[in-house]
Amino acid sequence: MKKILVIEDEKNIRNRIVDTLELSNEAYQVFTAENGRIGVDIAQKELPDLIISDVMMPEMDGYEVLKALRSNEATANIPFIFLSAKADMAHIREGMNLGADDYLPKPFSIDELLRTVSMRLAKFDAHEKRSKQELEEVRLRIASSLPHEFRTPLSGLIGFAEMLKNYKQFDDDTVNMMIDQVRGNAERLQRLVENFLLYAQIEMSILRSGGAGKLFQADRLTIAQEIISTSAEAVATRHKRPHDLECNVERTVLNMMAHNLKKVIEEIVDNAFKFSGKSTKVRLDACRTEDGYYSVVVSDTGRGMSKEDLENIGAYTQFDRETHEQQGMGLGLTIVRRIMEGHAGTMEITSTPGQGTVVVLKFLILP
Repeated sequence: MKKILVIEDEKNIRNRIVDTLELSNEAYQVFTAENGRIGVDIAQKELPDLIISDVMMPEMDGYEVLKALRSNEATANIPFIFLSAKADMAHIREGMNLGADDYLPKPFSIDELLRTVSMRLAKFDAHEKRSKQELEEVRLRIASSLPHEFRTPLSGLIGFAEMLKNYKQFDDDTVNMMIDQVRGNAERLQRLVENFLLYAQIEMSILRSGGAGKLFQADRLTIAQEIISTSAEAVATRHKRPHDLECNVERTVLNMMAHNLKKVIEEIVDNAFKFSGKSTKVRLDACRTEDGYYSVVVSDTGRGMSKEDLENIGAYTQFDRETHEQQGMGLGLTIVRRIMEGHAGTMEITSTPGQGTVVVLKFLILP
């Protein structure tokens, strides 16, 4: 049985809504509150499937109720319908900007009320079902990819560690080579675990709050030039191709924490080096654009991706594994896309098989 909370200070309207819902063909359990403060308390206690709230109320108005509920993890995703006689565009826009799902102007008919309630509940159920399907798909991809991805660097670690037990049998160059291999496999395993944990954190934030933006709220200003340059250079050095990187970065300030910007640049540049050959150039150009963004363009002349590959970019998806050995579970581009979405930015990819790939990141610049 679906639970619906009605927050309305006018008794006659409140009773009319309750009677309409309880006498409908659907089985609804209805709770009521005569003001916003009581409504918030009931919502947090009962966790209804839908909330119908007036806008103009004593103690807490509807906007304050919505803000309070959206800031609480337990009630953040409950569908919310506003009731108000002030059904002009300014009020509708204010409610929608705060996260309202619908707006029903007074006076309303019984059919309008029931239709709006039914539609919102159906949309929420469909969203929940879709989210579960997406999580199941990710779970299956993890189940098929994770064992191999962990096993590869672990096997290298164990193998070289065993060989180093007899280090006295090898010359110094061979021992140093083994140590480099141990370190390389350990760093690969570390990046794998960090990406997995970050991806899980982002996806859980999206499921709980309805968007990646909640995870990146209250970010700090970051001077982008040094972070972009040093992050790209560190990746090029890790691939032992420092001379293949060409970097041209214009100074700017972005509303993004340094570690998020660093992560975005590392993943994009890492892909460029991973899928291009030694002695071929990887370019990074970053500058302000005429449309008010800060654009970071990373291009390579590697093997590129097909149209189908681009359409299937997603977590734990890898391309041409049978032909090309890949490291990582395909999380990089998904993490970058989520971080960019959370900062009102975009990621665009164009690629031609056999010719290379261009990734364009557009960051919103503060006025």
